[in-house]
Amino acid sequence: MTTTGRSITLERPSPVAAPAPVRMPHLRGLDGIRALAVTAVVIYHLGAPWMRGGFLGVDVFFVLSGFLITTLILDEVERTGRFSLRHFYARRARRLLPALGLLLLVMAGVGLVLRSEVGELRGDIVAALGYASNWWQVAADRSYFELVSRPPLLQHLWSLAVEEQFYLVFPLVALLAIRWGRARVGQLAALLAIASTVAMGVIAIRTSSPVPHDPSRVYFGTDTHSMGLLVGAAMASVWMPWRSWQRAGSWTHERGLSVRRFEAGVTDVVGCLALLAVVAAFVWVDEFSAALYRGGFLAFSVIAAILVGAVVDPAGLLGRQLGRQPLRWVGERSYGIYLWHWPVFVLTRPGVDVQASPWLATPVRVAVVLLLAELSYRYVELPIRRGALSRALFAVRWGGVRRRSAILVGALASVVVAVTTTVAVAFAQVPAASAVGNVLQPGVPAALHLAPSPVPTGAPATSAPDPTPGIYMSLTTPPRAVAPVPAPPPPPPPPPPAPPDPIGGASAFGDSVMLGAAAELNARGIGVDAAESRQFGVMVDLVLASRAAGTLGHTVIVHGGTNGPIDEATLRRLLDSTRDRRVYLVNVHVPRTWEAFNDEVLSRVAAQYPNVHVLDWSTLAAGNRPWLYSDDIHLRPGTGRDGYADWVLASIQP
Repeated sequence: MTTTGRSITLERPSPVAAPAPVRMPHLRGLDGIRALAVTAVVIYHLGAPWMRGGFLGVDVFFVLSGFLITTLILDEVERTGRFSLRHFYARRARRLLPALGLLLLVMAGVGLVLRSEVGELRGDIVAALGYASNWWQVAADRSYFELVSRPPLLQHLWSLAVEEQFYLVFPLVALLAIRWGRARVGQLAALLAIASTVAMGVIAIRTSSPVPHDPSRVYFGTDTHSMGLLVGAAMASVWMPWRSWQRAGSWTHERGLSVRRFEAGVTDVVGCLALLAVVAAFVWVDEFSAALYRGGFLAFSVIAAILVGAVVDPAGLLGRQLGRQPLRWVGERSYGIYLWHWPVFVLTRPGVDVQASPWLATPVRVAVVLLLAELSYRYVELPIRRGALSRALFAVRWGGVRRRSAILVGALASVVVAVTTTVAVAFAQVPAASAVGNVLQPGVPAALHLAPSPVPTGAPATSAPDPTPGIYMSLTTPPRAVAPVPAPPPPPPPPPPAPPDPIGGASAFGDSVMLGAAAELNARGIGVDAAESRQFGVMVDLVLASRAAGTLGHTVIVHGGTNGPIDEATLRRLLDSTRDRRVYLVNVHVPRTWEAFNDEVLSRVAAQYPNVHVLDWSTLAAGNRPWLYSDDIHLRPGTGRDGYADWVLASIQP
């Protein structure tokens, strides 16, 4: 093997001259796969509860990228005996950098307007330019799966960083392995995929991920989340169906080559099954499944690779169907859609940044994303891929009419950037300051800015917010208002102990949802210990501490899980320690991915304890949306808080 500054030549003479292998043609079905993957990711980031596994669309992209890049490398080596790293990286730069550069430029403009974001954006932009966003997220201890408070505007670039790191390293590995045959490249890629899977599993087990600890370290890491790219690379070394079918029609129309036609028919059937499995994973798998981090990502990548393999068969029907409109249109713009959807969604959260119903805001948000992706594709990505940048530089250098055209193009690009920045910022509402200088965000219950209601004697006192909620970020609320209010009169002296009532004394523990109705619950004789941003594990500790102190009522109400997933072992610790109490677990209503996970855990575990009952707040809240603020989580004053308190009191009656 001879290495030069521009290419690597493989000195591996063949004893028999062979015809040059056929290049992989442009297969429109791959655009259909891209459309499927990016649609899943977009719906997941919109918070749709029926697309819990939409984040797996990124892994479909990984498999497809690994397959295409490895095919390109191996085909070029087999055709020419050499591989030009310079040309390879130049093609990657023309494909990826223009749209990314436009996004970063716009986000820099957003940072100039939203000063609260400028500090975070500064580091994120630098990390994005170096394609190190994934490790930047790990170093900053950020969570990918927490979407309640505003996440970083460029957090989604972690996947581009993983791909780019693969592009930098794997070509060299493949060129070393191909000296011993194309199959060796696949074997090496398969071994590396298994190694990445083992690394993910080991770290997940050691850190108790994904529950109760956040799995973002193993999700972001190149070392632990490269199996999709490597599975695609392994398949590329053995699957080249375009070399044995160069006809215009599919296997159902062409005659002859009966064995090849049979193979294509079987491939179509297997590919359809893989397509159904991928869609099922998008719908039913969630990020809190332990099996996903202990081999599940590898299994899904294999299924996605089967789908890609079926689509790239030019004799098949599946690829032809996936290559139809509008899937092809979405797939061609999938890169821009992926780049723009996240910052647009983060800046236009219904009920927080935009005072509009999600049913109204969501179509507008999606339309904005598609418009930005179309502008990026038509006026930035395609022209630069076709050499517009080099032509513009030539025109500027030699002057004349071309110089004026280049200046006009530059001015048009500047206008596009300015308009895009204005649109993005217009959707983001800067919180307004109150008269005393406190920051209150729209759509957040005012009660959460007030001190909690006093707790009746004998009930646990309301604790402060948990300072160490774990890796999971929680529902964030603005600081409490400090406007002066008249001091409440001192409480009357406690009455003498009375005989236990039929309920036996009720102690309630919760987070910001229960905190909103603390006064109403207190008025109904239920002692409340609730705090903002409280995790379920903290509630369990408080219940056990109250029991040890002898202040725990005979009736225990726990409303937790709003701020993150519930650990089943922690839940069982609570229920095992309160077998002599009447325990009521209030399930959660929160438009986040962990809602279904938590409600399922509560229902399944509670059924094993005769003294435990689950109160279905999820269904009640969904049927009484006027009770809730526009965030669809917290209780409004009046009917919301009174309705919640009346419902709890009625539910715990003997």
